[in-house]
Amino acid sequence: MKLLVAADSLFLRTSDGKYWCKTIYGYNFWSRYLSVFEEIVIVSRTKPADSKEVLGYLRVDGQNINVVELPYMRGMKQYIKHYFTFIRAVKKAVKNAECALIRLPSVSAFMVLKYFKLKGKPYALEVVADPFDAYASNKIAQYYYTKKLKEATLQANGVSYVTSNYLQERYPSTARISNYKEDNFFESYYSTIDLKEDFFSQPRAYDIGNSPFKIVHTANSINTDNKGHATILNIVKKLRDQNFNIEVTFIGDGSKKAYYQQLSRQLDIDEYVNFTGLLSSPQEVREELLNGDIFVFPTKAEGLPRAVIEAMAVGLPCLSTPVNGIPELLKDEYLFDPLDVNSFSNKIIELINNPKELEKMSNENVEKALEYIDIKLIKKREDFYMKLKKLCI
Repeated sequence: MKLLVAADSLFLRTSDGKYWCKTIYGYNFWSRYLSVFEEIVIVSRTKPADSKEVLGYLRVDGQNINVVELPYMRGMKQYIKHYFTFIRAVKKAVKNAECALIRLPSVSAFMVLKYFKLKGKPYALEVVADPFDAYASNKIAQYYYTKKLKEATLQANGVSYVTSNYLQERYPSTARISNYKEDNFFESYYSTIDLKEDFFSQPRAYDIGNSPFKIVHTANSINTDNKGHATILNIVKKLRDQNFNIEVTFIGDGSKKAYYQQLSRQLDIDEYVNFTGLLSSPQEVREELLNGDIFVFPTKAEGLPRAVIEAMAVGLPCLSTPVNGIPELLKDEYLFDPLDVNSFSNKIIELINNPKELEKMSNENVEKALEYIDIKLIKKREDFYMKLKKLCI
């Protein structure tokens, strides 16, 4: 059986007809659906690219995985300007689809959902973030997509969430509120992370000496300040002004990297700031995480961030924010407002002066991350996919 998957992905197509993405959403990611379905069709925004542009990128398509293109648009202005072109592409994408899984929230995925529903065929949702936070800078979009997600989760046959509790309460499914026992309404939760056993490391021992204390941070795309890059740069500035030997490594790449590099120069801390650029391989990310002493993630909007789980898996103590599913991972004492430079800084000072607490955090984080190891998540995902497939047979 063929499954249509709509997601907020951005693909590049080279002249040989192959599809590529920067990170995470390569063939291995989409192949998880092949454990139940025989063929996967990904509906994604796509644009042509030169082969040089995709160096280091991940191949998306392959055996039994194909791509149906939507116009490559970013931002609400482009969607509005090219609305009818986009809608024509969406209608074409869903024309022959018999079964769908929609990953929300996403402007393009919401559009795919709208036209797939008209077919009257079974579909399920994977809710991966909260639009209330994701669209916080645009109150109209925030209201509209929060409302749309609440409607969507009540109408879908199945809904899976990346959190174990938070998103379920804000966006309940029919299976939850009506206590349905029928097979045509069902609910689950699982992270979309692919965390294999060899990614994990042992908890850490800390001996704080004269070596730099290294902060590490991960963001797939450095295109906004939603992940807190500016907050971290100000933390480094504050701590160095207090004579703490602090450095930071930012994993990832994007259109705002140059802006943050310039900000680090303005703060006169640029020699203590490292940008790795694009790292497509999980092992490359792992090596950078292992070189850090603490993971700091002042994010403004998340579902259940894989970046935090990966850092926990290699034994890094983590500081973050109390948004969406993060309190399901970290204790309240390690969560601060995303703009609160003082609280993050004070906590880091406290931890530098207390290596035993760092070691305790490391132990707890590895133990918690084991809940997200792939062998545990695979069965939950497959059970969910199978319930959807049975509705289509």
